[in-house]
Amino acid sequence: MSRPNVLWLVADHLALANRDVDPSIFPLQTRLRQLGVAFSRAYTVLPICTPARATMLTGLYPHGHGLTENDGRFGGRAELDGSDRMIQHDFAAAGYRYGWFGKWHLSQSQSALDFGFEGFSLPGYGYPYNTPEYRAYLSQIHEGPLCAEVEVTGESRRAPGTCVDLLQEPEWFDYEAGSAVLHGPEEVHEAHFLADSAIGWLKTQQADTPFFLRVDAWGPHPPYTIPTGFDSPLDEVALSKNLTLDLSQRPAHHRDYRDQWQEDLRKDAFDWPRLTRRAVEHRILVERALLRIVDHLEDSGQLDNTLIVFCADHGDAVASNGGVMNKGSLMVEETMRIPLVMAGPGIAVAQECDHLIGNVDLAPTLHALCEVNANRDMQGLSAANSLADPSAPPFRARLMVQHYGLHVPILQRAMYEGDWKYVAQPDGFEELYDLGADPYEMANLAEIADHSQRLREMRIKLLEEMHALGDDDQRLDYLKQLLGTRVERSRSP
Repeated sequence: MSRPNVLWLVADHLALANRDVDPSIFPLQTRLRQLGVAFSRAYTVLPICTPARATMLTGLYPHGHGLTENDGRFGGRAELDGSDRMIQHDFAAAGYRYGWFGKWHLSQSQSALDFGFEGFSLPGYGYPYNTPEYRAYLSQIHEGPLCAEVEVTGESRRAPGTCVDLLQEPEWFDYEAGSAVLHGPEEVHEAHFLADSAIGWLKTQQADTPFFLRVDAWGPHPPYTIPTGFDSPLDEVALSKNLTLDLSQRPAHHRDYRDQWQEDLRKDAFDWPRLTRRAVEHRILVERALLRIVDHLEDSGQLDNTLIVFCADHGDAVASNGGVMNKGSLMVEETMRIPLVMAGPGIAVAQECDHLIGNVDLAPTLHALCEVNANRDMQGLSAANSLADPSAPPFRARLMVQHYGLHVPILQRAMYEGDWKYVAQPDGFEELYDLGADPYEMANLAEIADHSQRLREMRIKLLEEMHALGDDDQRLDYLKQLLGTRVERSRSP
């Protein structure tokens, strides 16, 4: 039997953690859960687009590949270049044809096509609405301007009811919060354009050549755009329990981030019920579009020999954690947690796995499942055994995650082990949460005497993992002084 195909579907900036919604309303995840394994404890290793996306392609942590922010500030690299060895190079060497459709956001000057992929991709953030390809697609289903009617205003401060013609102002999306109503059928949304384009590419595929296909939607990133033709299954969505948290037990930068939104936006922008609902509806819309690709594989007889991955690059803190939008430099569960469902050859059917996993583990896992040699070191671990048998021992005991700050430099490292989460930053402020008892992170236990031993243990484990991974940022050396002991360079399995 030939090597399996790979279909890797990625949503952008997805609100997942602590959203009290019925999971059955998400059509793609529902289908993939029936076909494979869903991870209930999946995390991004850094909750910003560019670093997370580079990690998924390289199997390296951000300190390993060097992209630590979206644009190279704070000492990181600005973009990937020809010196980077990525997953598509390994699969190409194994005889795969490889394609990419959608958001790239890994170089301001080059797109995925400059890195060997076939398909549709643009440099930078790269929204498609003013491209010839999208216009040709749109002409088949919609006439006239493409109006995004502002519903909840964002940073541009355009009043509700204002019409933004996306064919003329595609840059309106950049750094815009809020929501908008897209006048037209559901299919005018970019996610359906990408699905249509990817299906067209698959129809040109030769039966004797395996494919590696990434499809990266630009949603459900804000502004949450919902077409007038979208049939929503939602009446309302419950608000986050930490929405009104006073943040007194959190780092100062959490409060600063909340306060900055209050200064930057009009007062009518804080429509938390509407924003929460639109964020969830946008998820549903993106999943409906991506599900079309899975349906095509089934109709064409390719589903049984295709590994399918669905995940997001990172989360979304909108309407949570004291009243914030977007993600900032927050390492809260809302920004860190991601969906992850995998199905296909070598993967158990209709099961859930509670093993810790990071998106740094996805490249090594795909290499293992497809028996493709990476010819290089990766810092992630393969989850292939967990996918074959979710009841097997976990493939990793703990997970270290990173942050260098978004727009302002705020260095942080966090450690997950069991139900415990520990966050450290250079000014000495520490956070400790029992996520089993406190999933909303309402009570920081770092200063509670009864948890001092747990705090010490988590410090040690964080430093051990950082050293094992070569993440020796000297700004966190104060942890060694607190411990007063030598930290061995050992890596947990």
